[in-house]
Amino acid sequence: MVNPLSLTAAKAAYECGGTWHEALKEYLDGNFVFVKEFLSRELPEAVMYLAWVNMGKCLPDGTDLPDFFANKAGVLLEGGNALFVGNAAGYIRLNLAMPRSIIETGLARMVKAIREER
Repeated sequence: MVNPLSLTAAKAAYECGGTWHEALKEYLDGNFVFVKEFLSRELPEAVMYLAWVNMGKCLPDGTDLPDFFANKAGVLLEGGNALFVGNAAGYIRLNLAMPRSIIETGLARMVKAIREER
């Protein structure tokens, strides 16, 4: 049983979504560049791999990163060994598929929380 709305949406995306898709890819690529430049400027000790960011030198070992950023910065994200792999201590995963203004606000809150913690 196929949902007719889903079928119509998928058909429209394949037939008419090329321009939108190209614009979206360009915008998301810009988000990656923006985050890399922001971290280089504000937290140069943070190391970014795609949307994985090594925060190991920014906060003490053993910091529960999702808890820290949720409670100290109001930013919800995923990270640490509870995520996809068992050796990700000190790493967070950023979702960059959103408006750049939201990313910038979240990053600024994270930097402020880290600086206050030091």
